[in-house]
Amino acid sequence: MNLRVPLGAAIAFALVIAALTFSITMNYSRNDYNERASYLREREAANGKFAEIDREIRQKYYGNIIETQLMDSVARGYLSGIGDTHATYMTAEEYARKNQTIKSEKVGIGAVLEISPEGFLLVKEVYPDSPAQAEGIEAGDLIVKIDSVDLTLENIAEQIELIEDAVGTKTLLTVRKGGEDFTADITRREVARPTVYSSIIPETSIGYIIITEFSDRTSIQFNRELSKLQNTGVKALIFDLRDNRGGVLRQATRVLDRLVPAGHIVNAIYRDGTVFEIDTSDPNWIDLPMVVITNKNTTGASELFVQVLNDYGMGKSVGTTTAGKGSMQEEIKLSDGSVISITVALYNPPSGQNWDGFGIKPDFEVVMPADFTGDWRELDRTTDPQLAKALEVASGLVLDAEVQQAVEAAAEESQADESESAQPAA
Repeated sequence: MNLRVPLGAAIAFALVIAALTFSITMNYSRNDYNERASYLREREAANGKFAEIDREIRQKYYGNIIETQLMDSVARGYLSGIGDTHATYMTAEEYARKNQTIKSEKVGIGAVLEISPEGFLLVKEVYPDSPAQAEGIEAGDLIVKIDSVDLTLENIAEQIELIEDAVGTKTLLTVRKGGEDFTADITRREVARPTVYSSIIPETSIGYIIITEFSDRTSIQFNRELSKLQNTGVKALIFDLRDNRGGVLRQATRVLDRLVPAGHIVNAIYRDGTVFEIDTSDPNWIDLPMVVITNKNTTGASELFVQVLNDYGMGKSVGTTTAGKGSMQEEIKLSDGSVISITVALYNPPSGQNWDGFGIKPDFEVVMPADFTGDWRELDRTTDPQLAKALEVASGLVLDAEVQQAVEAAAEESQADESESAQPAA
């Protein structure tokens, strides 16, 4: 049966729909206009205030204004005022220095140096495969002369800069070892700074790995140190991430790829809801009990390390709550070579539990003694309560794993016996 709608009713209905659409559109446009107008008024007021300040200062300030310094300060002030605790401004020179640090390449002799009370340079650490190591320089040695100039408290600040120079240049160092001096003719070159150190805790079968930061070579160094420990047959791993300030996120995910089963590691969630997958893990992983040591300076990529192991049920954590930086910053280069860095996304680990702003609480909270102000790296299992607890937890996990293996082996043996007894007699 055909239903006919009167022409007048159809026109009236169309007019109602048009009016409703027009009303909704106008309401949306009005709101959008009001928001934009409010934003423009705020911008105009802010610009006007800045122009007023600038005018008054330029008319009345007694001193001289250095324009580049002023603009750098304005940029820093702007970023500090947007409420982003991770926002930064870097001049072109500061950005270049930061990149050199992240690349973990440094032109020099390949050693960590410290000014001694006498004005000499005390060698604190010598990097593997470095010019310093090749010349027999060791931790504890003193550099007393650089290119025939005796080092003193008066000239040390100037002379220490001579240690670093262009690739291929030479320097002649006089080194004091055990009271005797020798000369080291060193050719400077780029040296990879170690970020991963490994050992076996004495009288145990537990491997101990310190990761100082995640630089561009950390995953390579980690794989090398992990293989060394695996070749010795370690039964558990302790990762020390205290004072690890993060660094290159993808280096952390490459390390995690060695440790966890196939699956999601981390993605980034942007302000508009866009999700970008950063990294996943493959099916190859290390089936060993793991413990991570953290403190308030465990930051960024190192926090992701803790969270992912936790999410996969791969490890326990010991120490104190981490720093709470679970966000991604984007570096934006400006026309003069300076760079701003602002937060653009939050990290999303396997559990979806982001830690930005509040950190990751350890499974076992252990604080250092209130009067301890030194370097935890100089302590051992008897004097470092956090390491001692990590060792206790790791040992317990090893025991649990061995008991579980024994139970599974007994069950398999029992099942095999039952199967054999069930076979019909010949």
